Amino acid sequence: MRICIVGGIFDKPAEYRAQHSISPETVLAGGLRRRGWKVVECGHADPLDLADCDLVHVHHFGRAALRLAARKQRPPFVLTTHDPFSMNRLPVGWKRRLTDRLVLHRADKVVALSNAEREFLMRRRRLAPERIAVIPNGINSAIFDRPAEPPASPGNLLLFVGQLKDFKGLGYLLDAMPAVRRSFPDVQLQIVYQTDAQLDRYLEQTAWLRLNGCVDFAGSRTAAALAQLYSTTAIVVAPSLGECLSTVVLEAMCCGAAVVATDVGGIREQLDDETGVIVPPRDADALAHAIRALLADHDRRHKMGAAARKKARAQFNIQKMIDRHVRLYEGLLYSDERAA
Repeated sequence: MRICIVGGIFDKPAEYRAQHSISPETVLAGGLRRRGWKVVECGHADPLDLADCDLVHVHHFGRAALRLAARKQRPPFVLTTHDPFSMNRLPVGWKRRLTDRLVLHRADKVVALSNAEREFLMRRRRLAPERIAVIPNGINSAIFDRPAEPPASPGNLLLFVGQLKDFKGLGYLLDAMPAVRRSFPDVQLQIVYQTDAQLDRYLEQTAWLRLNGCVDFAGSRTAAALAQLYSTTAIVVAPSLGECLSTVVLEAMCCGAAVVATDVGGIREQLDDETGVIVPPRDADALAHAIRALLADHDRRHKMGAAARKKARAQFNIQKMIDRHVRLYEGLLYSDERAA
């Protein structure tokens, strides 16, 4: 069987792809190849040659998804939206509002990354339950499955990993930092990000809050370097306003890190009382309180990280993710053959 995997990562320049080689699309494509499937990788901007494809799996809303939705003759079409905006009531552009419904209802199957996303798709998007498959992302254990390492010297390092965009909630974390700093004067926040579109804005906020000297805008890191950071930081903070299923949280869990995350999307399917701390979104005071409580309790952080690593290995591994996709594809291909 020949599967076409479409994703935005395949539209990026080679340099970007080399730096950010791990994404849901690339992990899935690699896993399928290891199972003996023939895989074609395609960007949204690329022309879609479907003549030799038995099934197309599109990641993200985009041009390819819209083109497939509009075609009358095509192979089975699977869609994974990776869309944190609509389900968390965040602003969506007018083009997306016009086209999302068509794409969702024309796809043969829609993959939800969490049960929370599945509920959203049924309740708000009116998709029938049988058209939705819940398949959480899997994390590459060869890179991220590592126990947390005790720091060489006691430290209070916080880590934020994410895009410098409003919906990732970095502004609320910066607002929380003065209160954290009053309790822990040596606290440091390292910020890892891919693109710097809003860097000036956050630098201005950092200066206004008088956080210069305790906040490091570190830029991009390779996956291996990021794993090292996860495993040596005191707390990974994920203050996002919207997620389907947070990749950053899963990576941190795999590395045995203590995590503070906001109650959005599928976070409660990733974290529980034993594996992390969940706070309301858009609440700097709640973030500060949770961070201070964890910084003050090393034993709790260690136990939380160990439990998180165990849960991530059991529930969010690549093997399970690939198994579920293969069953989904085979079910669609078998049904399609029967219908023919």
